[in-house]
Amino acid sequence: MAKADGELIVNGTGDYVRFFADGRVKVYSRDHRWDVLESGRHNALGEFVRLGVGSELPSAGTKQKGETPNFVVSIDPALGMAAAATIAADNGTFVVFNHDGSLTVGSDGRDIEETLNGVREGVEGGSAARGASVLISFVGTYRPATIRTADYLVKVPEDKPRRPNRLYPGEQEILEGKLWPNRSG
Repeated sequence: MAKADGELIVNGTGDYVRFFADGRVKVYSRDHRWDVLESGRHNALGEFVRLGVGSELPSAGTKQKGETPNFVVSIDPALGMAAAATIAADNGTFVVFNHDGSLTVGSDGRDIEETLNGVREGVEGGSAARGASVLISFVGTYRPATIRTADYLVKVPEDKPRRPNRLYPGEQEILEGKLWPNRSG
């Protein structure tokens, strides 16, 4: 695993995805909010959530140089919702980057436990203090025997306890489209 206890994937437009070593996935941007477009079951064992580019955040000027990503996805907005790349983890978690900027995050073997959609809109403190993210956590530790075909494979350790989801100081939670823990279907 790379810096921040996870692997960083970017799409070249300022959107980032981090696969954490404890199995959670975080989608974030310094430029816009994320909207939950849809969620559901894509197979008998797994669930997904599709996130779309939401409203723009106030500009904070120049961007800080971040860490080097593990993988860069090229997107072409003219291709619409077509898949640009699929990133899969050996624990069954996946992210599909679509050319329209939307992302589908899911698991081929586990349900989504919770989505935590947060935003910090203030520009005091520069671009590092502003941004929006969705943290997706999954129930259990089941790992499917077959991993989906992917453009990049992330290895997730089996023995990492999951950290609790939390907002950072100054972040507000967006409840629209939230998937809650212990929801009944």
